[in-house]
This record gives sequence, structure tokens and C-alpha cells, in this order.
Amino acid sequence: MMDNGIQKTVVDYQYDPLKDGASIRLLYLHPDSFRQLPIKVSLQEFPINACPSFMALSYTWATEEGVASLSRELLCNGASLKITENCEAALKRLRRPTEDQVLWVDAVCIDQSNIGERSLQIGLMRQIYSQASWVALWVGESSSVVDEETGKPLSDLGMDYIHDFAVEIAERKNSGQDPCEGPLYQEFIKDRQAFQHFNSEVFTPRVRGLWDVFHRKWWDRLWVIQEVALSKEPTLVCGGKAETFHNLKIVIEALISSEQPVEVMEFNTLFIASTFHQFHVRHMIETGGMGQISTPGAKALRILNATRNAKASDPRDKIYGILGFFGAPAKDPENIFPEPDYKKTAAELYADVSRAIIINTGKLDVLSSCYGFIKSSVPNLPSWAVSWNDTPLKYFDDEIFDAAGASSVIYEDSDDKLLLRIKGNKVDSVKVTGQLPDSIGYSNGAYIELWRYWWKFVSDLKTYPTGDTVSDAFQDTLCWGSTLHYHRASLEEYKETFKAWLKVLTGSDDTDTAAKNIFDSKEPYKYAHRASSITWGRNMGITDKGYLAMVPITTKVGDEIVIFEGAKLPFVVRTEGGKSKLGGPCYIRGMMDGEFFTKQGTQATDELEWFTLQ
Repeated sequence: MMDNGIQKTVVDYQYDPLKDGASIRLLYLHPDSFRQLPIKVSLQEFPINACPSFMALSYTWATEEGVASLSRELLCNGASLKITENCEAALKRLRRPTEDQVLWVDAVCIDQSNIGERSLQIGLMRQIYSQASWVALWVGESSSVVDEETGKPLSDLGMDYIHDFAVEIAERKNSGQDPCEGPLYQEFIKDRQAFQHFNSEVFTPRVRGLWDVFHRKWWDRLWVIQEVALSKEPTLVCGGKAETFHNLKIVIEALISSEQPVEVMEFNTLFIASTFHQFHVRHMIETGGMGQISTPGAKALRILNATRNAKASDPRDKIYGILGFFGAPAKDPENIFPEPDYKKTAAELYADVSRAIIINTGKLDVLSSCYGFIKSSVPNLPSWAVSWNDTPLKYFDDEIFDAAGASSVIYEDSDDKLLLRIKGNKVDSVKVTGQLPDSIGYSNGAYIELWRYWWKFVSDLKTYPTGDTVSDAFQDTLCWGSTLHYHRASLEEYKETFKAWLKVLTGSDDTDTAAKNIFDSKEPYKYAHRASSITWGRNMGITDKGYLAMVPITTKVGDEIVIFEGAKLPFVVRTEGGKSKLGGPCYIRGMMDGEFFTKQGTQATDELEWFTLQ
């Protein structure tokens, strides 16, 4: 920096330690013109319960291009404080021309180099975002692509479209008209079929702009979910445009209304899928939609599952990033989480949380998305600990099954916190598994080849242990006994569409033709649609007792089928040297409703054995 020809060195800003664990810093963003840099700020400490009115910023550190380096500078009380490019862009937009703007921004208000302070401040997120007078949801600057006709950035058109669309929906509902017949709704779905074969370029400029806004990195981030859900007045901000989250909610709810044809609903769901976390969790909080939660740990599992696919640069933040939904452990029985501690590894943290949920609920629902034979992105993760940093292979609701009846988990403490000791009943073993290629692309053609192979070795069975026909057992197993809406499926529900599917599958068509005749035809596609979601990441097997089993893709011949006390599903387990690894849940028609359940206290418990899962 130059002053009258004399070089001035700007020193790095040094944080004063916070006085206690119940204080926060607020950022005073000093007034200036929009383009003036560097941005000038100051920080002031307040007790969390005695803060002046402030707003909070919800944003991602990285730009849309993924740049998250500390390449920009604030002048904080005259000293240099490094921030990211996206943070600077948001502060420029929020800066007022003539008066201070008081706000809370994580990257600036928390000393990010102080691990202890970061851990303590996480516990205050709930109060920070719920106390803020309003929260700016900064998704980034206006898009660089400009509409040729209007000369406006596409994202500006998309933001305007949100407002106009919300107004149209509300007006049509108030006048008793179908929102789906409105001109803006029709514009939205008009090019849906072309989109399946091309990309968003087929849309009108306004719908392309909406796509642009909905596919910003902000929507993917884990931390922003609680920031949205806990806010009183969240407002979406993109470049120079702003829109209330309320209007955004009106649009999203109309697009996923069940009163639409299935094919339209699927297009709409795909279009808005990136926004789902924010709306789903905020709706859960607003409506008390946690279900009939009766035991501590159930709410924790529900929120962890609801935020599972959101992204966090640090896998430990998949836990710490949702703590704002819970009160202090001493006052909130639902807070079963350990205190934030960034000295703990992700594997240790995930094991601690999985164990806490098991102990508090007395059930093993948390294990339903554990696939221990598949390498996790979290190093050294035990097979029984959920990797909340990886996408689950569920596509079913375990609540509709009851493999171990009304039993509760039988658990024993272990000195090694990466081991889990529980009791279960070994009911069967895997005798045959379908051969799989080294690499599966899961194209329509790949599905056809897998299904044909599975049907060929399964149809050699003459009988099925439950008395069902082999065909009925196959139909049920390949869709995990449930529908696309995760309800329990009766055999009759898919009977006709399964027949149409099987007729094409067992016909003489080559793979490509069979794929076209199944996936492009209404009747066989209904079954194929459900079966394909379950097929991904799984294999078909036959057990020693002659049952069909839908098992994790890594299952081997000789792996055990175990029903643990407190479990709603059977599990594949591999035991070597007295220690076992959990392979994952499986579906076996004839074992899902307590048929192999040994009721504690009324029968000999010799059938139950201890499993030390590692």
C-alpha cells in the first residue's frame, strides 16, 4: 500500500481470544461504493444472548469454478484478513453505501486457525441463525451467459421467473384453477422430453436461468441446510437479484405435487433435485415432521439420513454440520452426539455416532445403509459404522420390515471403540451368487444382461421354501418387496407389469432391442423402473436353504445371513478368525417378517450368538 510515496506494510489481522464459549464476533461491514476494494470491516465481540440486530450470510467458500483459496483481502481494523473470492463477492453485494451493515460470516467471525474455538462455535450455530433478523442465501454472482434477446444474464431471468411463477401459482390456487394449467408451468414442462435426450439448452431462456440458479454449488453444501432451516427470514440472493425463500417454496411444492402424471413428476423432481435437502429439512422442522419419535437417537438418524447426500469438504462436518438442529446435550435428550472435536478422526466420530444411535434407540436401523465390504471414502471406517460421507444404496424404507420382530438390540461394551458386539441368529448362508462383469455401467442394456442372467439361474429352482412360485419370489425379490414410493408391495401390485417385463426379457430380442422394448414401453417399464433402482450395487443370490436373496454386490459364496436382535432386515456377514465384518442388508422373501425370529426370554437363546463386528 502506498502513502505519499512511502511503502506501508499491512500486517496480518490477529484475533483476540473470545472471552468465553457463549460469545460470538459480529462483523461491521463499513459503507463504501460497490466497486471499492479492499472491503473495510471491524469485528466486535458480544455474548450470544446480548447481540444487536444482525443478519447472517449463508454461502460456500468456493466459487462455481471450485476456487476456494484465500485470494482476497479484507482490511479489518486496518490489518489484512484473507477471505475467498466468493466471500468477497457476497460482501460487496451486501455492503451499504452510507451505513454499517452488521452481520455474521463464519470465515471472518470465527478464527479458523483455532481448532478449539471452531469446535465451540459450532455449538452456537442454532442460536446464531435463529436470532439473525434475516439470512442472505448467497448462491453467487449473475451468470456469465447472457440471453441474446433481452441482454440479461440467464440467472437474472431465472430469479425473475421464480417470482412470477410463485405469483401465478398462488393466484391460480386462490381462484380455484389448476396451477399445472398455468402458462409459466406449461413453459416449464414444455421441453421435458427433449431434455431427456439433450440438455438444458432446449429450455426457454427463463427456464434455463432457473436451471442455472438451482444448480449452483451452494445447494450441494451440508452446512447451508441448517442455515436455511433455522432462519426466520431466508432470502435467496444471486448477483443483484433477491427473492424470498417463501416464494421459492411455493414453486418447489407445486412442482412436486403428486397430482401430476408420473412422467411429469419425475422430470420436475429431477429438475429440482439439487434443492431437495434445503426444502425437505426446513419443512421437517417447520411442521414437526420428525414422525412419531419416541426414543432419543431417532431424530438424529432421521436428520442424518435426510442430509446424507449433501457435501462437506471435511467428512466430520457431516455430523457437526447438523448440530444446530439440537439443543445443548444437558437440556435436549435428542442430542446424543459427542461434543465437537476436530482432533478426532472421521472414522472414530462416525463409529461414536453409530454406536450412540444403536444404544439410545435399542434398534439397528442405523446399520441399514452400512456396506462394509465396499471401500469407504473415510479411512479405517469399521464395517458397522455408517459412512455419512458416501451415498447410500438403500432405495427402500426399512420401517416396513420386521425381520427380528419386536426385539431390542443385545449389546455389550468393548474396550476397542471401533468394534461393535451384538447378538444375532445365523439363519442361512449364501450358496450361489450371480456372476458379475468387472465393470458395470448400469446402462439399460447392462440391466437387461444382468436380469437375463439372474432369471436363467434362478428359474432352475423347482420350488421355493415359502410355497410361492419361483417366479413370484423372483418378482418380489428384484424390487425389494416394495414400491417406488417405498411402501410394501403385494405380489398383485406388480403382477401384470412383471409379466410384460418378463415376456420381453425371456424373448429372442437382442440386448439393445430388449432394452428399448422394456424401457420405452409403458407396461414393462413400470416394473423395470423399480427393479433398476434396486439392481444398482446389488447382486442376486440363492441361499443354502433355497431362498432368493438380493445382496450387496460384494457378497461371496459362504457369507452368512444373520438376523440381529433389534434389526428390521437380515444382514450379510463375513466371519474370519472370530471377528466379523458387516457386508450390508439383504432382502430375502420369507425372512422379512419375523419368520426366523427367536423371541428373547421365551425360547432357549442358544440360537443367538455374539458377533464382534469390526
